[in-house]
Amino acid sequence: MTTGPQANDGALPDAKIDLRLLPAAMSLVTILAAMSGVVDTVAYQRFGVFVANQTGNLVIIMVDLTTGRFDNTLIASLVSLVFFIGGVFAAVALRNALRRTMSRHRVRVILLMIETACIGIVAFAVLALGEGRLAYGAIALLAVSQGFQGVVVTRVVGVAIQSVVINAAIVQVADWWSSGRRRAAYIAVCVPVGYLLGAAIGAILLRFPAPSALMSALALAVLAVVIATKLRSRGGDLD
Repeated sequence: MTTGPQANDGALPDAKIDLRLLPAAMSLVTILAAMSGVVDTVAYQRFGVFVANQTGNLVIIMVDLTTGRFDNTLIASLVSLVFFIGGVFAAVALRNALRRTMSRHRVRVILLMIETACIGIVAFAVLALGEGRLAYGAIALLAVSQGFQGVVVTRVVGVAIQSVVINAAIVQVADWWSSGRRRAAYIAVCVPVGYLLGAAIGAILLRFPAPSALMSALALAVLAVVIATKLRSRGGDLD
């Protein structure tokens, strides 16, 4: 068993990360982060709140409360925060329950399918009913989807990742790069890069009729399942 700081701060040394698995690992992390980027962009542009970046919602909530502005933005931010937290707890409880009888990979696919279903329901509801009538429901489901995503994959080939926030990943990149763990740093940098790409995709597709942007998130989810399956079949560790 690896000991010392390299085993305890979320990343194995380069010698323990198979170079052959690096492209697939980086692709998976990029795609997962891109999903969050797309969904966050749609939520912010259409409803004025974040559903993955809960730090932003906390700022909005506290600014509105301290200034006495009890408006729709405050309610929407509260809905997003509460349902994101609920999604995380539900995903962890479901994951732990399913792992008693199923393989980790199968559980991962089920959680990703639930995330995809939440996004899909919003996409098709917007197509059928329009955005205005679904605001709070859409925010709630998208926030739940991001709560699930935060639990779906937390470690890729020995590297701890969190695909719904970029702050920790940026610190990880600096830390691991400076300590010589370049392969781990390559994987970690895919989080901000993926989020950036997803935000760009979402912003561009919002120019087209709804739900074009959310449909791209669904396509990314399918691609994530394919790559995760391929990575696991080649011996890559996922958790």
